[in-house]
Parts: sequence; C-alpha cells; structure tokens
Amino acid sequence: MVTMKDIQNIRDNLKKCKLADVVKSSDKPLNNREAVRQLAPTLLKMRERGFTTAALVDLLQEQQITIKSRDLSRYLREYTSHAVTPQVKSTEGEASLPSMSITNTDGY
Repeated sequence: MVTMKDIQNIRDNLKKCKLADVVKSSDKPLNNREAVRQLAPTLLKMRERGFTTAALVDLLQEQQITIKSRDLSRYLREYTSHAVTPQVKSTEGEASLPSMSITNTDGY
C-alpha cells in the first residue's frame, strides 16, 4: 500500500526527471494499430481519391509497415467511429447526462 509519504517521495523523484531520462514520444515504437491511427487522416483522404485498401496496404509495405487488408480496414473503421462518436466521460462509472436547468415561470 502506498502512503502519503511515498507519494511525496514519488512526486519529488518525478520532479527531478529530465527529458533525456525517459523515452521521447517521437522515438516510441508503434504497433500497426497505433501507426494506422496516426496515418488515418491521410489514408482516409487517399481512399476518397480512389485508392483501394489493397493499394494502401502495398504503399504501407513500401514504408516498412506490414499489415493485412482486413486489419487496415478494421483500424480505419475504429478511427472513424471514434472520431465521429463523442466520448461521454463519467466520474462514478454511471452514464453522464447533460445537466438541464428548469425554470418555473408559473410559480409552481
């Protein structure tokens, strides 16, 4: 179990960290799903211009990203569904609903 003293020690240690002490995000290796997520806007525009999924797979292969057509299609679908669907965050694990204020003008 972590105590408040442990938290303070952790906080102090984190403050001392330098950027060189951690892996820079630009140097982080990406898996195929993460790579497609980063490239999704470009890949989707290419699809709109008439590129097939197979052609995109071939182009990605030339760039050292080996991926199956089925996986590329699924990752792009995931990207578009997350980009279109707003995420509602909940603090208690229950569905959050927008708050409404109801003004009673009739005096009831």
